[in-house]
Amino acid sequence: MTEQDVTDINWTAAFIGFGVDWVFSELVGYVVMMIMLVLKGIGLDSDADLPTDVLLVRQIVGVVGAVLGGTVAGYLARRRGALHGVLGSVIGLFTILCTIPLLGGLGLTIGDLGFVVLNLVGAGYGGGMGERWRARREGAE
Repeated sequence: MTEQDVTDINWTAAFIGFGVDWVFSELVGYVVMMIMLVLKGIGLDSDADLPTDVLLVRQIVGVVGAVLGGTVAGYLARRRGALHGVLGSVIGLFTILCTIPLLGGLGLTIGDLGFVVLNLVGAGYGGGMGERWRARREGAE
């Protein structure tokens, strides 16, 4: 990257995109997970491992959050939306990787790595979509 490329990054947009991604993924993911557990008859105080379908739905909600956060980042950045969307997602992934030692380590699987890739792709797509949405909106005014 050249000096021009680094100064062309709107870090505020990337961090706001990360925040939207994180808040949506955590809040909606937690609510959906609790509803699914109640519907399955699993107590919220149970020590049993979470069912695979509940974990899958939680991951899918995370990908939707990445698309939404990327869209916000791209919209706010006004340019290079895909880059800003991916940066927001990378900030989130970096945060997760920094907390793994605090949580006692997490067993990452190939499926988890697949969802990491989906998050990055979704955030980039959302960023480009947000940038186009902003350009279309400003062109209509």
